[in-house]
Amino acid sequence: MIRFTILGIPVSIQPAVLLTLSLLGWVFAVETAPVWLCVALFAVAGFICLLSHEMGHALVGRMLGGGNPRVVVSWLGGDCCNADGVFTRMQGVVMTAAGPLFTLMEAAIALAYLCWMCGDVTEGIQLAHIAIIGHVSPAYLEVYSPASLLFACYMVKIGMWWAVLNLLPIFPLDGGQIMHGLMTSPRRMHMISLGVALVGILLCITLGFWLMAVFLGFLAYLNYRCLWFTSH
Repeated sequence: MIRFTILGIPVSIQPAVLLTLSLLGWVFAVETAPVWLCVALFAVAGFICLLSHEMGHALVGRMLGGGNPRVVVSWLGGDCCNADGVFTRMQGVVMTAAGPLFTLMEAAIALAYLCWMCGDVTEGIQLAHIAIIGHVSPAYLEVYSPASLLFACYMVKIGMWWAVLNLLPIFPLDGGQIMHGLMTSPRRMHMISLGVALVGILLCITLGFWLMAVFLGFLAYLNYRCLWFTSH
């Protein structure tokens, strides 16, 4: 683990997270040096989004409930632990929502940079849209030049997708945690999570998003197990 401190908050980084991000950036399809640059920029942008997301939880949590938050970024994502914090139900909801909000703020800053570099808001938004729905390829370096423009595109892409994914009402994602904080029935919360996960699986299979379908399948199984335990 790589350990350091940001704004008084201990941070632990598992180096394997860079391997995960590189795989998501299609490192297995690398054939030329320019594509290596694409993968490297994607991995760095992904790491920044993961870290800032958890720092959002930690900073807002410390402000609202005190304690000694700690952040861990591992190969499966990130985690913020603050066992010493004391939170009301709504403070917990705000702390949970702060993670996706921080990620969206970074995406907005990156989008503003794109618009500034392009000299036109419409062109910058179009470029961001292409990046969000696109994938890593050598052609990217021909369209997104200089490299800082490509990096900003990845920040928008990852920031938007990571925030949207985490806000899905599926436990234990942030959206599910928020739902858990707003609802009084854990069983109902897990039922909603299971239903949303199953719908998401069907949608992902239809669209060909197999990796996301597997991830949602794992969450569906987790919520099914939680429902089983609450029934026995």
